[in-house]
Amino acid sequence: MITTNAELSELSANIASKVELLAIDTEFVRERSYYPALGLIQIFDGESVYLIDPLNITEWQSFVDVLENDKIIKIIHSCSEDIEVFKTALKTRPKAMYDTQVAESFCGGQNAAGLAVLVEKYTGVKLEKGQARTNWLKRPLTSEQLTYAASDVLYLIKVYKAQMQVLADTQFMDYAKQDVEQIIDKKFQVINLDTAWRDIKSAWQLTPRGLAVLKELVKWRLEVAIKKDLAVNFVVKERTLVLLAERRPSSLSSLSNVPDIHPMEVKRHGRAMLECIQRGKQVEEEACPASIKRVAEVSGYKKYYSSLKKQVTVGADRAGVSIELFASKRMINQVLAYHWQVAPWSRETLPELYSGWRGEFAKELLLKRLSELDE
Repeated sequence: MITTNAELSELSANIASKVELLAIDTEFVRERSYYPALGLIQIFDGESVYLIDPLNITEWQSFVDVLENDKIIKIIHSCSEDIEVFKTALKTRPKAMYDTQVAESFCGGQNAAGLAVLVEKYTGVKLEKGQARTNWLKRPLTSEQLTYAASDVLYLIKVYKAQMQVLADTQFMDYAKQDVEQIIDKKFQVINLDTAWRDIKSAWQLTPRGLAVLKELVKWRLEVAIKKDLAVNFVVKERTLVLLAERRPSSLSSLSNVPDIHPMEVKRHGRAMLECIQRGKQVEEEACPASIKRVAEVSGYKKYYSSLKKQVTVGADRAGVSIELFASKRMINQVLAYHWQVAPWSRETLPELYSGWRGEFAKELLLKRLSELDE
């Protein structure tokens, strides 16, 4: 157990001086909060497991230096949430991350394989997962909880070495690195409060005026969530925001009549929500967001999608990977949204199938087929 600044500094110095492979994992709590609350960091250096208790540690720079040391390969399983923990709790972007889940997709195994599956596959050990719902902020932690936490890193180096026997000297190693960096990049994208409304799944149902109101409501909800460290749906549920943008009530009594709205939502945030609605109503008509057109509603969508999927299959064969790993339906729809520019922001970012290793095998095929379909 590492519980003090001095112990963490000594451990970090030892790692920096002699360790090339470091297995790592985090435990955190995020049931009601906007940010994940770090409860434990587990590391394994090939000899010993160290459990870093963060609750009384205030000086993290020595450990941050380890995370940012690109000479030390950090082996982790399914890194997305852990990256967010490091970003918010330690204010760092780790380097040289190797994700066993991502790598397994290129080893001929299943996509999104769980850690227990990989540990059993490569070591024969069956992990016990009975402590998955632990409150990692509560002290003291039991021996069962600590054993569970340690097991999440104890076998990662063995899994890494077994996967490397498959991936070494292949192009797949580079592909896996690119996919991990893409995951990290997404976690470090800055949230734009003014465009967050675009991520509301039901926004396409709204008129331009409704979207102007939704934009104000979503921005306000995010500001409250961030300020109070509350999960956004514990401020106001997403479905409620859409209904408010659609109905646009003008009083607390009419607000209370919106279906499924909770009385506490009205009590705590009613006036603030009414102010958002009023601001949305006052937006000039020409300044309201345009109605959202979904890709699947575009004339000829089925023909285009079917044709592009065939080209994507060709690209996957050339890359030597499964179609499931190469491209999802979302990725193909992203290409069509970009091609048709179904929304004003559809071309703000390049489709995933036009960039990175996937772009090497898919971009020319897709552009050629799109050109033929447009004729």
